[in-house]
Amino acid sequence: MRRRSKPRHGPAPAPPGAAPAPPRARPAAPGTADDVLLAWARDRDGKKVHALRLDPADRRRRAPFTCLGCGDELVPHLGKVRRPHFAHRAGSACPLTAPETALHLDAKERLLALCEDAFAGRRRVTLLARCPSCRRAAPRDLAREGDRALTEGAVGALRADVLVLAGERPALALEVVVTHAVDAEKEAALAVAAVPAVEIDARAEWEGEDAEGVAVACLRSLGFPPCPACAAEARADADRALGGERAEIAELEAYRARGFFGARPALPSVTPSAADAPLSSADRAALSERFRCPACGSGELRFGERIARHLCPDRTDRPVAWRGYDGTVVALSWWRR
Repeated sequence: MRRRSKPRHGPAPAPPGAAPAPPRARPAAPGTADDVLLAWARDRDGKKVHALRLDPADRRRRAPFTCLGCGDELVPHLGKVRRPHFAHRAGSACPLTAPETALHLDAKERLLALCEDAFAGRRRVTLLARCPSCRRAAPRDLAREGDRALTEGAVGALRADVLVLAGERPALALEVVVTHAVDAEKEAALAVAAVPAVEIDARAEWEGEDAEGVAVACLRSLGFPPCPACAAEARADADRALGGERAEIAELEAYRARGFFGARPALPSVTPSAADAPLSSADRAALSERFRCPACGSGELRFGERIARHLCPDRTDRPVAWRGYDGTVVALSWWRR
């Protein structure tokens, strides 16, 4: 069950103001490892059922219930004293009788159910991941990561707790942490296979509601590309060395990536041809129609390949707009008053 201690969203704090809003946790009573109860089973038709969703009136019709791990018969406990759960009969040797193992299975099955909901469009599921470079929040819409999921999916010689597939291609690994995190061998295998991963701490309150649906707190994010702001800053560093117009746009984009011109670049990536496209004739016409300098009243613009400037009398050129790294035409605010 997902019911231990306080929410944890990562091993390192994010910069002030940059952390994702923690999900609003589902109601749950505090407990210890001994309170971890088996939440999932299969009914007589082989369908998975969660104890909280099992109507007591359907208990006999859907029985017998069997364990997802060992296949032995389980007894449903649907009373009001303890949380609804399934239990093995006395003397069972199933590993799922251990609280840590049951906690791991419950989290895996819940993640699988959330994947199915996301891919079917029943609800929005957001992974509260972080940028590997700046540690700022970089939430990811689970529905955009693939189209189906399975437990114990193969990534090379290893298996992911829950593997998201895009077609037949492994696209994302969801790893459940109970007693240990993803080890170096598994992390390396995921990197070689180019499969990003997130770790979910099953010992903490990892699932909650946000304004748009379900939010999943991630303990660690592995193998994701840098966020748009970090990608823009990396390109700006390279473009500065080229000089000329590229260096000028690099400086503007570096400021934009830090939020100094309003919102940071929103698109995660664009093709190089879109990012490097010159200002089109339509772009130039639109800027010429809109632009009027608040200082001198002139509408004159000087166009480079990807940037438009204005020269006031007795002043140097001032940038007006340019083609940004995300492919959009970015207009500065100094003249739009």
